[in-house]
Amino acid sequence: MPAVARPAPRVSPRPRRRSPLGRRAAALGGRRGGLPGLLACGLALSAAAIAAAALGNSAAAPAPLSGLQLSAPGRDVPIGPDESGSVRFLTLLRSGTRPSCLLRWAKGERLRVTWSPGQQWADISGSPRAVDRAFHVRIENYRTPTESVVFGAERQAAVPSGVCGEVAGVGTIHSFTQPTTYGVPQGGLSNVDLLRAYDALPLLQSGYQGQGQTVVFLEVSGFVPSDLEQFAAAEHLPSYNLSVIGKNTGGTEGETPMDIETVHEIAPAAHLVFDNITSISGASSDAALFAIAIARAAQLYPGAIFTASLGLCETDTQIFNRSDLAALNAVIASVEAKGSTMFASSGDSGGLDCTPASGDGQPPQSSFEGVPVPAVLPAVTGTGGTTLSTDSAGNYVGETTWSEPLLSQGSGGGVSHYFGRPKWQTGVGTGGQADTGNGRQVPDVSADADPATGNFIVAGGQASQGGGTSLAAPMWAGFTALWDQLLKANHDRPVGFFNPVLYHLANSTQPYPPFHDITVGGNDFYLATPGYDMVTGLGSPNVANLARDLLAGRF
Repeated sequence: MPAVARPAPRVSPRPRRRSPLGRRAAALGGRRGGLPGLLACGLALSAAAIAAAALGNSAAAPAPLSGLQLSAPGRDVPIGPDESGSVRFLTLLRSGTRPSCLLRWAKGERLRVTWSPGQQWADISGSPRAVDRAFHVRIENYRTPTESVVFGAERQAAVPSGVCGEVAGVGTIHSFTQPTTYGVPQGGLSNVDLLRAYDALPLLQSGYQGQGQTVVFLEVSGFVPSDLEQFAAAEHLPSYNLSVIGKNTGGTEGETPMDIETVHEIAPAAHLVFDNITSISGASSDAALFAIAIARAAQLYPGAIFTASLGLCETDTQIFNRSDLAALNAVIASVEAKGSTMFASSGDSGGLDCTPASGDGQPPQSSFEGVPVPAVLPAVTGTGGTTLSTDSAGNYVGETTWSEPLLSQGSGGGVSHYFGRPKWQTGVGTGGQADTGNGRQVPDVSADADPATGNFIVAGGQASQGGGTSLAAPMWAGFTALWDQLLKANHDRPVGFFNPVLYHLANSTQPYPPFHDITVGGNDFYLATPGYDMVTGLGSPNVANLARDLLAGRF
């Protein structure tokens, strides 16, 4: 099945006097790339998902494509304009109806358009000169460090005039990447595949399945119980121990079922709590809404593990100020002091999680760079995303960063503008890349997020694949339920505030390596490096090893 890819509906920019998030439930979901409004970080859009949308999912129109600055000074050397061959790239259409105006325009520009009825995209090809002239770009050839020659446009192509509004966005024009195949099971990782890949099976086979642990999901959309039941039956899992705070509003969006199903397959005996934060009335700001929801759930379920697949741009002054952020961080820290742990997604826009609505289809700008709240809060463990590869038996082979620049997606990460780097955020890679300053760096850890290598889920009654950094957040929450149960069984305290523990484990010699260090790839601003990096953090977990290290003593 193609990966589930729910590009969320666009949210109009908020007026300066806005109602709190709890009064805007119908507008939530957010556009990928950081609108002034809450966005769901997960269920990332894949190429397969664009195809799925065009073949009948008209209710979820994909977000416009945007490209990247392709040449990297010192790495790919320009060797002159491309004068030969053919250039081929994607354009995203606003509907699946025949793009008559685009077809006429392209013919006049000596370009070829390939389109089939019902598709919400078209394939455009032509000579480099024709593309240069029609899209007002300059296509150059570059010689790579391996002496191969590739081409790329010097900047992102804008939507041309003369296409009658039929085109929503223009894909990246380059030949810098090649298709890659992944050794994951067709249809997504099953629960056994996922547990085997991250070496969690030894814990479950020893009887640690989350008994006595509670995981709270901070959500803005509901779920259909039959989706959860269908998933459990397909994966041969027990029934859910599921509670609801607020009201389950239902709906066919995949975010909430993916979160719940992912934790259930990792910790099938854990108590799961759906917390509809939009059910809170009277909150004066989005920061207050988060704070009230977290404090409310913590009072009902002391020591619970929290996971949030939500984010708002840290530097959006219409949403937050320094006092908002400091107060929200203090609320989370007070909850964690009583044994709770909180995970949040680092964003799905490759570091461009503060892109304004007006930035659709425009070249990325430095002002678009940003990290989302709550992942950026020092009290929260931010989760980035990887592309996972396994062998035919499901055993771990390796990971790279999750990055899909053609779709303006990938693991978020970056540096806080408000919070200084905490004293525990040390080690190889921290503060080591250009322009990081002395701010809090995000993410802290990572896990599988690529929709092409994601896990099997059921959403809207359909078998699908999960993806996005909001797949990584509930994964870590589920694994933490196993670790907390193990610690309790050995008369130790729960993980609680995880970040100091994680960095200590990474920066000290441990009897068992706790992380898979991801060193290949990057996002729009940072590269994966040995040790810590602002794409995948400290890396993804080896669950069994990390459990052994926790038992051996954290400090």
